[in-house]
Amino acid sequence: MDMQDVIDLYTMAPLTFVDVITEKITSETLLISYNTMRDAGGLIFPVTGTAKILIDGTYYVLDKGKIIHVGPNLNIQRIVANNTKFNYAVIHFKLPDESIAEYPLYNSHFVIEVEDNMKLMNMLQQLIQNYLIRSNLSFLQSKALFLNILEEIILLVKMMDYQYKKENISVIMEYMQENFAKNITVLDIASQFNIERRKLTYIFEKRIGVSPTAYLTDLRIQKSKLLLRTSSLSIKEIAERVGYMDYFYFSRVFKKETGLSPTHFRKHMN
Repeated sequence: MDMQDVIDLYTMAPLTFVDVITEKITSETLLISYNTMRDAGGLIFPVTGTAKILIDGTYYVLDKGKIIHVGPNLNIQRIVANNTKFNYAVIHFKLPDESIAEYPLYNSHFVIEVEDNMKLMNMLQQLIQNYLIRSNLSFLQSKALFLNILEEIILLVKMMDYQYKKENISVIMEYMQENFAKNITVLDIASQFNIERRKLTYIFEKRIGVSPTAYLTDLRIQKSKLLLRTSSLSIKEIAERVGYMDYFYFSRVFKKETGLSPTHFRKHMN
């Protein structure tokens, strides 16, 4: 699942607040099966305890730090884990029929990792309390709180997504090592990992010490050196094999990086 699609759903889609419910279940109730609301999606927030949940054949573990998005009319089976009481809340919301095709993620189910965030849980408790008042003003306040909760979720998702990529820069490097010969650019790499190009450059320079452009160039030059030393391929063929479709541009980059043209490098090495 592309997290940008999740962000688009919660920021761009015309979602409207419906209600919020709370429920407590225990291990004495081994299995509960039901369908989600026929015409509304929901966000399931674990409050205390842990439970397993089966949604249309997919298992999720519900505990603090996770939110489950569920679309309309999905079959759910819940099993309480570890002989504990499981308390949870569900915020229901609607998407107009004419917008559903534009945001297909609305109808699906997926987990959102937000860690155990106190601010988010406080906002949820405030929403629950406001909704229980059942006045026109409290409902208006509930709608505003719903939007604030979506905003907080998006901020947490972006922060965790950034941290994940920061901690897994090796995954990006591995992708570059495996694909540099395909004429990929830094923009292509940023798109592959759903990260803004300037942010990718910032992360790369902080962790590796060079820009992704410089790292990509070094991969190509090192590979071209090997091919110049060990093969009889033409300079044009070598350029193409390391990701340069323009032979003359490859030659300029090679000379800038090594001090020699590809032809002189080959003669020197031989």
